[in-house]
Amino acid sequence: MALKSWKCRLTLALFFALSCPRASWSQSISTNLPIPPLQWINLTPHLSGSIPPPLMYSSIGYDEVSRSLLIFGGEAQGGYPVQQTYLLNLDTLIWSQPEAPQNLKTQPAARSAAIGGPDAGASYRRGHIVIGGKDANGKGLSDIWEYDYDYHFWAQVTVSPGGPSARGGASGGIDFQVQPVSSPTLPAPNTTFYLLGGSDGDTLYPLSDAWRLNVTGTLAPNDQSVVASWERLTVDDSLTPKIYQGGVVVGDRIVAVSGCNTTSATDDSCAQQDSYVIAAATGNVVAPNPCPPPRVGPAVAANTNGDSSSFNGQVFVMLGTFDDSLWNDDGGLQKGEVDVLDINGGTWARILPSGDPASNSSYPSPREGAAALSYNSGLVGSNRASVSDTIVFGGRGVSGNYTNELWLLRAYNGSVTGSNQQWSGYGSGTLQSGVDSDGEGVQVTYMTRCAVALQATASSYPTPSSGPSRPSTSSGTTPSATYDTSSSHKLLPPLSLGFLMIAVLAYRLSSPALNTQANERHVALFYGATVLAVVSYGVGIAGLVVAFTSQNVLGSLMKRSNSSTTLVTTHSRAGIALFICLYAVVPLLMAVYAGSRYLRRSTAAVPPQDETDTAKLGRARSDSRDTAEKLNSPGGATTPTAVGSDGTIGGHRRRLHSWGGQGLFPAWRGRRSSESRAETVTSSGPQPAFEVVNRPNRPRHSSGNSLMPFSHDPHYQRVPAPPRSLSDLSWLDRRRSVNAVGELDYVLGQMGASTPATVEGLSTRGLVNASNANQPPEPKFPSPFEMLLRLLFHSSLLALVVLTLVALWNHAPISGFAVFVTWTAVFYASMAVLSWVGRPRSSTLTVILSRLRGDMTAPPTPSRPPSSLALDQYPFPTNVRGPYIHQPQVWSAPDDFGSMSHAGPRSTEDGYDDDDEDEDTQQRRIEDEMARREVSIVTVPKRRLWITNPS
Repeated sequence: MALKSWKCRLTLALFFALSCPRASWSQSISTNLPIPPLQWINLTPHLSGSIPPPLMYSSIGYDEVSRSLLIFGGEAQGGYPVQQTYLLNLDTLIWSQPEAPQNLKTQPAARSAAIGGPDAGASYRRGHIVIGGKDANGKGLSDIWEYDYDYHFWAQVTVSPGGPSARGGASGGIDFQVQPVSSPTLPAPNTTFYLLGGSDGDTLYPLSDAWRLNVTGTLAPNDQSVVASWERLTVDDSLTPKIYQGGVVVGDRIVAVSGCNTTSATDDSCAQQDSYVIAAATGNVVAPNPCPPPRVGPAVAANTNGDSSSFNGQVFVMLGTFDDSLWNDDGGLQKGEVDVLDINGGTWARILPSGDPASNSSYPSPREGAAALSYNSGLVGSNRASVSDTIVFGGRGVSGNYTNELWLLRAYNGSVTGSNQQWSGYGSGTLQSGVDSDGEGVQVTYMTRCAVALQATASSYPTPSSGPSRPSTSSGTTPSATYDTSSSHKLLPPLSLGFLMIAVLAYRLSSPALNTQANERHVALFYGATVLAVVSYGVGIAGLVVAFTSQNVLGSLMKRSNSSTTLVTTHSRAGIALFICLYAVVPLLMAVYAGSRYLRRSTAAVPPQDETDTAKLGRARSDSRDTAEKLNSPGGATTPTAVGSDGTIGGHRRRLHSWGGQGLFPAWRGRRSSESRAETVTSSGPQPAFEVVNRPNRPRHSSGNSLMPFSHDPHYQRVPAPPRSLSDLSWLDRRRSVNAVGELDYVLGQMGASTPATVEGLSTRGLVNASNANQPPEPKFPSPFEMLLRLLFHSSLLALVVLTLVALWNHAPISGFAVFVTWTAVFYASMAVLSWVGRPRSSTLTVILSRLRGDMTAPPTPSRPPSSLALDQYPFPTNVRGPYIHQPQVWSAPDDFGSMSHAGPRSTEDGYDDDDEDEDTQQRRIEDEMARREVSIVTVPKRRLWITNPS
């Protein structure tokens, strides 16, 4: 039994040692936001003329009258700003550099990242406004200029005192669909521009630092009287400082998306995922839940398609760059992703438009600082009424190269959703290209999840309460890069945990419940659980190996770290720590615990050498013929014990009756009595009337109905029976017929009969109420060390489950996350239910629930007064019955089938008549009866009987 227990413990230790795999904001994405069908069209191959150089953060404008697209300023490839102005005729797609009149050649200084927009003041002004920006030293500018589309000259706007400090990289502009305001008190119609945040090169201003610019006056070659005045806006919340963000104005609401909160960052890791919608009229701020990847320099434009009123509050967020070592966008930007923000509902939709089938690259590559402008009709082509265009120019790619590409995001008149992709202009499904594309074959794809943070980004920025604030140079930290692994690593750990949970449930089912015994079904479940545990162990190791052999850097070449790629992420460090805990620490502790228990049991099974010698000495003395030696030896009354050839203590050969009882019905077996040195009478107690000193000790066998089972009680000691003589025999016993067995044998047999509740039971414990004997044992807690091991295992398992759930939520389809979280809930619910019904009985939770219910509490053991004599082993009865031999406890016994049938012994009084048989017949009948009873007659030499009288 000890070896079997040791094997089970070792298997259990292996079973418990098994397997393994960030947090982000609450995210919301819509797959049913109505949008127009979208298609990217590359206009670059169709352009000619004096093409602008590659630029980023340029100012872009459009004049419907002259059909001219304006590009001013921006940062060139060398990192310095320019001051040139370029015009693109959208009818001919020819670039040109306008020539100002001879006396109007003054132009703004070189700048980039300026706020701009159209200024259409009826017949008084038709130009493009540029506000602020950054100069060649990166310092902010505060001057305001306006370009005249008619005469192609620049004029500086006169600004009233007061207003924001010099800055560039702010959010704002104007909504060209808002009509100028006319007033009798103004010399000309008034247009309104907005400016939020920005930086002067040293100080970073929060988005809550909001301003409104009112522009009026006249712009003409002979009348350059444009004037403007600033008005500060009150914003409810103190917002974060921003630079390099994307921005647009829709009505009187300013939208700011992503950007950085520091000027010290040199890469895209400073990008933030937040976005804000600020209402200029009320000062209210709405912060939509983050969804797209955080980007630096995204292009933002309003959805000006008028086919549906649902489009009125939508903005398009395009391009930009992000740190793909920190974020996973599922390849969206590489496929021309357009993020649509509904500023009325604060929801996002991530859209993959159709591409340009005729372009080398069907989509524009990710780029920072592209200039974007949208219009409520087509900007190019012959079918302008059925589309609305957003045009995008320039930018700097992730490789650091600037570009002068010109792309068109065309929105066709129609409406689609994620569940309804059909629209009237789809046609035959053949995708078209060029300026005259009419939407045939255009369809969009709704992405189903938001961008996922691969590692939590550390950011610390000031929260202004009033006025500008200066960020610390260390406010933006660059998180360490993380790495991606193969899909095998993403599959194997959840699969391993699933097998492990099944194995745990199977193991608990294999363990007996409270008050039950194990059966073959339990054994099968146990070994099935062991097999599942081994499989889970192997799958977990495979998942860990794949994680280290298949990892690759997600970031671009210029951003990848050259340092070691081992354990550089929080996910990997947490995973390896939990893996070591389950695969090394827990199995080792379980093996040590099982081994120590096995050694303790093995040691307890081998008796010490001195005890063996004492037993041998006792047997030698008990066989001695010397009366004095027997009287003086402590083992004088010890029963001789047979020793087998293997050294183990052998049992007595039981004598079986020839009828009934243990012979015919093995299930009715009584427990054999055993006599040992602990059951002898010590020399300190009272002595019997006489004692046989040279009779060989004989093993006694209790009947199935005797009181001898109580001799196994650790408090029981052998008490000699009171002496009896032939004179004690009742005269009625002498009247019985003894023809079959002989008078003397009959009398002695009657005197020494083993009957229930007689003194041969050597104890009166049978007289005491034994109602507690059948009570189920109270469930006990495991040992503290075993409880600690189980707590360590389940804690590690729960931590791995949580880590896997987070990873599945961030990296896997929602269906995979749902399956795993459902199975996890089923697993822990099953654990609780099994413990409630008492399975397994050795579980800590099972014991706690059982004791809380109170259905396993055993009644207390009755007390008794202490004995005044050392040899008084008769327990004091606690019931109302007397402690006398003639009032024994009632013992239930099976029916004596043998004596009630033809198989039982026949009575000498009822079976036949002695007078009718002669001597030969009786002798023959007796021999037949003895042969039937399998009685063996053994002749032994006579012994001399020595009787000593103590008195």
